[in-house]
Amino acid sequence: MPTIYPRWYRAPYQWARYHAYNNPAIFWSIFIGSLSPIFLIGGQYKKRAPELPGTYPIPSGKRVIPKGYDD
Repeated sequence: MPTIYPRWYRAPYQWARYHAYNNPAIFWSIFIGSLSPIFLIGGQYKKRAPELPGTYPIPSGKRVIPKGYDD
């Protein structure tokens, strides 16, 4: 009696090796796409970088012009 399971279910490692060699673009796109839920959930726990300032900070106080550098 033949088994009702498909080949990739019976031997997933051999199936993956075959397709990684013969169809690498399709294999890797499916592999990376299957990891996207992990990256989506795990990426939310990453520390956030501090916000970058939109302008250059202007120093408070009077501007000191150095002597000897006149135009």
